[in-house]
Amino acid sequence: MEESKIVLISIDINANSSKIWNLITNKDYAKELGSEFDKNAFVESDWKLGSKVHFKYEPNKIVSTGTISKLIEKELIQIDYDFSGFKYEEKYTIEESNSISKLAIYAGPYTSDFEAQKVVWKNWLSKVKELSDKK
Repeated sequence: MEESKIVLISIDINANSSKIWNLITNKDYAKELGSEFDKNAFVESDWKLGSKVHFKYEPNKIVSTGTISKLIEKELIQIDYDFSGFKYEEKYTIEESNSISKLAIYAGPYTSDFEAQKVVWKNWLSKVKELSDKK
């Protein structure tokens, strides 16, 4: 059996937590951020505690659905997935200090595609930083 691994990476962004939160949760940025995972990918949710989060491919194919199990506005989002008994979670945290925010992602567990997922998540964090710098 393959060892499962967790992606845990972060990036410092020269923006406040409100701006970063808005980028992550605003549907206007969903496709631009989703494209870091796949050309036609995006996430859809109303970003409320207990709500569903759908990972989709255009035009409207749901690939996976998770549930927001923890939510602290501008600080934390945790999404739990259950793939036929295989538990997976994504946790996004934002810590702000002196107008610099650290955005961290915890995702997993992964098995065979761990290295590829690490690259994808790094690219996603870089895209959030790039969009934050533009706004």
